[in-house]
Amino acid sequence: MAACLCLFAAPAVAATQAGTSIVNIATLNWNQDGQPKTIPSNTATLVTAETLDVTITADRAAASAPTGTTTAVGFLVINTGNGSEDFNFGVTADQSGVAVSRLAIDSDNDGVYDAAKDRTLAPGTALSLTAGQQVRVFVLIDGTQVTAGTTISATVTAKTGSGAPGTVFAGAGDNGSDAVVGQTHATATAATILSPAAAQPSLVKSQSVFAPDGSARAMRGAIVTYTLAATFPGATANVSIDDPIPAGTAYVPGSLTLDQRALSDGADTDAGAADTSGIHVALGNVAAAGSHTIQFSVKIQ
Repeated sequence: MAACLCLFAAPAVAATQAGTSIVNIATLNWNQDGQPKTIPSNTATLVTAETLDVTITADRAAASAPTGTTTAVGFLVINTGNGSEDFNFGVTADQSGVAVSRLAIDSDNDGVYDAAKDRTLAPGTALSLTAGQQVRVFVLIDGTQVTAGTTISATVTAKTGSGAPGTVFAGAGDNGSDAVVGQTHATATAATILSPAAAQPSLVKSQSVFAPDGSARAMRGAIVTYTLAATFPGATANVSIDDPIPAGTAYVPGSLTLDQRALSDGADTDAGAADTSGIHVALGNVAAAGSHTIQFSVKIQ
């Protein structure tokens, strides 16, 4: 029978919280005149030192920064020490003219920057993290400033102190404990390399309402006219635009236009087609920068 070498991982042991008092009392036991006797030792107390450790990781080693947009470069910071600590967060760029002072916290921890949800972090504000806590910081970069190979570097450092492992900051840890620099030197750096990218086409939709009573109320029988404005920063291949007819409305036959020119509803030789499910406009290859406007109408049922 073949021999088997089985390895079992030891269960993970949580680090003792910085500032925790470790109290120990021994006992001495003996018999005297046939009776058991016990006396305690003196109390030995230690206060657990705070280990200053931190890591930082870039979400992406490389990223593109499209012209005319804001690029969010994410960095994940983890307090790998055993105590609560404030960390300074600094950002640098190796190309002049790149503004890197705009920061935001990934408030909902979804890894995607959302200006409406993610809290802006004022420059110079420290990151306050409990032991083991992690937070993602977005560095917001204006794409118009980026040249090829721009490196964005983020450095995080414990405010209490950093340096060679074992460096002690007496009484500076949690609950008056000593703070001791850990193996990460209490500082870490990560980087993302940016490259410029062409701006993307955009599509903006607006609507207007004309009700049977002449008002702009969205009531039964009202006509809703949708306007789709498509903008292209340059030559763009194989362009088409689709828009479904909203539930509760019906397409108004013959209302589809492209750049104010009528399109037939049938799938024929012109660029458009429309039916009860939606509209479709095929622009094909757009030769140069510019914009096109599509309109169609629906009736509220």
